[in-house]
Amino acid sequence: MILGDDRPVSEATEVGDREIEAMRRNWERKESSELRRRILHLRATYDWLALKEIVRACPGGREPADGERFKINDLFNIMDLHGQSGHGFHAGETFLTPQQVGGAKNALKMLLQAMFFIDWQKAAREGDHLALHYDFARVLARRMQIEGIERSDQLPDSPKFYLGDVSFASMNYDPIGLWCQMVANRDFNKSPTVPHIGCPASKLEVFLDQAHFVSGVRPEKKEPRVWHSMSEAVVQRLNEVGQRIRVTKFLLPHGCLCWRECPNCGKLSNYCGDSWELRSPTLIPPPPLHAFVRDINFGEARTGKEKEAWNKWEVDARACVHCDTLTYAHHTSTQMQSSLKKRPPAFLEEIQRELRVVVKKAKHIVLMGYSLPEDDVLYRAIFAAHRGQEDVKCTVVDMKDGYSDWLSPKELDGETELWKDRPAVGAARDIFGPENVRFYGGGVPNVFLEGGTVRHRAVERLLVWDR
Repeated sequence: MILGDDRPVSEATEVGDREIEAMRRNWERKESSELRRRILHLRATYDWLALKEIVRACPGGREPADGERFKINDLFNIMDLHGQSGHGFHAGETFLTPQQVGGAKNALKMLLQAMFFIDWQKAAREGDHLALHYDFARVLARRMQIEGIERSDQLPDSPKFYLGDVSFASMNYDPIGLWCQMVANRDFNKSPTVPHIGCPASKLEVFLDQAHFVSGVRPEKKEPRVWHSMSEAVVQRLNEVGQRIRVTKFLLPHGCLCWRECPNCGKLSNYCGDSWELRSPTLIPPPPLHAFVRDINFGEARTGKEKEAWNKWEVDARACVHCDTLTYAHHTSTQMQSSLKKRPPAFLEEIQRELRVVVKKAKHIVLMGYSLPEDDVLYRAIFAAHRGQEDVKCTVVDMKDGYSDWLSPKELDGETELWKDRPAVGAARDIFGPENVRFYGGGVPNVFLEGGTVRHRAVERLLVWDR
């Protein structure tokens, strides 16, 4: 309602009593004139009306013709085509300016953020599947410890010691998989049973390397509030002086809902809540309405500007940890899956370059819930360029009724209907060769469960081809 859901684009500046009353419930200021200015500011930033017009302009976006269906990639392409050219376009009878196209993209980004935020709040409350993913992360953390003990005869500042043999790349925007591993690693590092190696003996600790030096707000209430991530470079230096630390690569090449790109200095800031609880309700910053956070305490504001914004119920405001400029939901750093991608911010470009290096070194690539779509030319090209190496295996994990067990490459040969229904299978066979692709159709988290419980043996079967 606040964004004018029932209005045409031509009435974007019209604000009625119902809309003002809705805004009054979501902003501290009560005067109607100020509430109206706030509504118009939100509509200009998140142009929901323009987004609806662009959706209608897409094939299948209004009334699908025979054989026509709406594809999200078409929506991304239209917005990126006109956003990069700096020109508007006619969406039906409505002409959308370049500013409206940009506002529509912000609206889509905000909509995705709201969906993820709501889903996370539900997952944090219910927790059944979340607990299984945390147990999976614990198995991985323990695996890193055991591997570190086995490699304790290697030089501690050598990649042969400090780099784990498994890397992760999440094509999603949510930080949940990353968060589960961060919490699991922290629990193991602080456990009284943490192993000690070396002479003199030092704790064997495990961390994540995100391929960019991610700075953010410490997820706990203590000083200093600014918190810097671990990296391969830091680990090497610490191991030189007696520490024993190992890292797993965890890459987010499309960005993350916890990340903000500062409009002033352009640097990346990370916000993952104010608690190390697995089910922390503050993990993902909220969309820009107070209704989303009425039952959630996001802790204390970090700066005076941030406090002032929160007091006005601008709940999505977060101060850049580098220069203190306020960032908002539309500054969330994500890259949409468009065929017309412009050059990403420097930090995403660095992560994507690291992904190329990781893939180049990999002997076994596991695709879990990732379909390798034809329009995803970047990653298809990365994988295809890797095929020239010998013994590159690929495991495809997806959800398909009737395929809740493993299928070997030979068993996949006759499953042509499966290739059509699950495009990742056919794409993987084309890229890596039919003899190098296996399939599991029970989905996640079943792929790492035995008897409903996460088991080391199931995880090994997923990660190691012949075990």
